[in-house]
Amino acid sequence: MSTEPQIKIYQDDITPFLQRLPAFLLFPFKPAPLIMIAGLSALSVVTVFAFGMFRGLLMLFFLRYAYAVMEMASMGQLNPKWDDITVWGNKDKRPYKQNLVFLLYFLLMVVVGTYAMKPDANAPAISSKTSAASVQMPAAASLAAIAGNEASPARRPAPTDEDDDSADPDEPKALSQYDMAAPKASSDGSDEAARRIAMREAELTYGKQAGAQDNSVEESSNQPRSRMDKFMAPDVHFAKWFYVLAILFALPIPAAVMVLAIEDNAWRALNPATALFFIRGMGASYFVVWAIFGAVLLSIEGLRHLIPATWSPFVSVPLMTFLNFYLILATYSMMGYVLYQYHQQLGLPVAVDFDTHREQSKAQDNPAPASSDPFIQRIDALLMRGELDAALRILEDEMRYERGNLTLNEKLYQLLLRKGDEKRICEQARRYMLVLGKAGYHEKAMHMLSELKNRDQAFEVQPDDILQVASSAFASNDFKGAMNLIQGFDKKNPKHADIPAVYMLAARLSGDHFRKYAQAISIVKVILQRYPDADVAAEASAYLEKMQKLMAALPPAAPVTSS
Repeated sequence: MSTEPQIKIYQDDITPFLQRLPAFLLFPFKPAPLIMIAGLSALSVVTVFAFGMFRGLLMLFFLRYAYAVMEMASMGQLNPKWDDITVWGNKDKRPYKQNLVFLLYFLLMVVVGTYAMKPDANAPAISSKTSAASVQMPAAASLAAIAGNEASPARRPAPTDEDDDSADPDEPKALSQYDMAAPKASSDGSDEAARRIAMREAELTYGKQAGAQDNSVEESSNQPRSRMDKFMAPDVHFAKWFYVLAILFALPIPAAVMVLAIEDNAWRALNPATALFFIRGMGASYFVVWAIFGAVLLSIEGLRHLIPATWSPFVSVPLMTFLNFYLILATYSMMGYVLYQYHQQLGLPVAVDFDTHREQSKAQDNPAPASSDPFIQRIDALLMRGELDAALRILEDEMRYERGNLTLNEKLYQLLLRKGDEKRICEQARRYMLVLGKAGYHEKAMHMLSELKNRDQAFEVQPDDILQVASSAFASNDFKGAMNLIQGFDKKNPKHADIPAVYMLAARLSGDHFRKYAQAISIVKVILQRYPDADVAAEASAYLEKMQKLMAALPPAAPVTSS
């Protein structure tokens, strides 16, 4: 098993996601994504015949694809091929869990909003029975009246020329004004009897409907509206603090979506602490992602009002589906890249190294091959299925026999970051820091020391680790940090076996960096006198000779004269 670490350089060497925004906007037009979006948009025509049914099924398949794109991008595979992603027949439940997150946010807003409502005092109230009843004109009575008038031409005054001249040309004409013969009244009065019967039936029908209408209006005016009715009423306004809470409650949503993509863990997605973890790892970039994510959701809603209502649904539905899927896929590919950019801070495994370690090519998104180590491939396969705990158990069992393996230590640290167990994270970070130092990755060891101090303000390097950590600091040119680590080591630990080596490091700091040759010679002589059998005795003798030559080459100091 190779001990070469997967990550060779720091996060700053990857292209920031904001500089790649055009690539994200163009990503849906690559062959595989375009076929997926266009195919599902064409299938949406079927939902027109089915009165909107099956649209949820299309969204399910698309979200499975979008989540797979985000997950692959988070591992550095920025250009997935058609056969890299499977959305048909799999058991991916991330879209359902995303809907759960959105639903809980909506319900939370409803609960908070019912306490933040401020009804508009200037809004008209619905109170009177007669006004409510007069809103609707009974069709039966109108038709009966028309029928009665047409059945009795003698009762209707004959039209005059003045009536014709004064009539509005835009108003519809009466039936008698057309070239149509009015029905004649029968001599036996049957038409008049039929008219009266029709009028009576219409009055009875209208009376029942109006009575029921009056009762319902009276009951609704006497009974208070429910909180949901008030919340959904158009005349309701909210207090300012409601909008502040709406923004605060919406902050965890992008983190929840990203956690679902890489872990498929609903509990982690619903945990507000997950958002804090992402904010701490990504910094201000998280808020940029949050703003873009919210803008896309608002844009999707706004698109509904841009398509004219006069368009045929066979055109508007596929177009709307295509635009929605395009915006979602572009956003999810961007979020996956952000996870890749900050995978060190978030502790995420990657299949592709940073940009400067890829093969030289014009396309920056050509993926590099995944790890060839069968054991790492086994761990990655478990992670792809969301089995984080199983991957941790197998990895920790393997490390019982290879505690100094750099690759395994790095992998374990990344998985513990994903798990979020702070105590175990700090323990593994300490071990990983020491392994990095022994392997010669001193700068990264200092980076891990900084991470440890950020996670635990009370963290202190243990006496057994001081020599190793101080040596890494010295090798990475952090001379002040190295000196602070070894300052007073011999007094605090008078019988520690590392004292001779610590003295030797102090001599090198004094001579090589601070140019205090006399002090370096004094420290080396202490080593040779007190610890002649120490492992560093030979190194101390050679260094003493070097410092004495440098001292001899110095110009003599000017004598001090008294005035």
